[in-house]
Amino acid sequence: MKTLACLLITVGFSWPLFAQFDQGSYTQFGVSVPLKENIDRDDDDSNWFTPNGLSLKFGEGIHFNKTISVGLNSGIDWVASKKLVVVPAFANLKISLKIDKEGFLYIQTDYGKSIILGRGNLHGDYKKISLGLEHIEGIAFFIELTQYGFSLDTPEKVTTVSLGISSIWFTKKSKNKADNADK
Repeated sequence: MKTLACLLITVGFSWPLFAQFDQGSYTQFGVSVPLKENIDRDDDDSNWFTPNGLSLKFGEGIHFNKTISVGLNSGIDWVASKKLVVVPAFANLKISLKIDKEGFLYIQTDYGKSIILGRGNLHGDYKKISLGLEHIEGIAFFIELTQYGFSLDTPEKVTTVSLGISSIWFTKKSKNKADNADK
């Protein structure tokens, strides 16, 4: 609780620092596929990894020059090998680095809570880190590591590695009040 209070105070006092950036809002939708090792790999099936479920995420937030963004998200994750359906609700922080005229390299961290459907009151933390490439039009390809804050049959927490694609719609906030009056 102290950590959360310190974080909120720090963000609150540093908010004027972000006022100098072009800011706006964004909406994001993402689809990813968790992967698992193909233990039946042989000469006929040479795939190293096989799909292990499906994840759908949706969220909204604010961005500063498309380089820093903060948002709230939710979604649904299906992990087939563990027979899990998880509903995470989380906040994210994304930092992007412009690599050319039309592309960004980004890292995104997420933290929140996850609830498992159909398993009683099983729930826990939700942690995710993503690394991806994003086009200026808002299409991104990424790899992510997700850890759910609970364990099932073993003491290890449930973890997935996923590949995915997301679409982001950016809107910019107009700084000129006359522009807002015309709309």
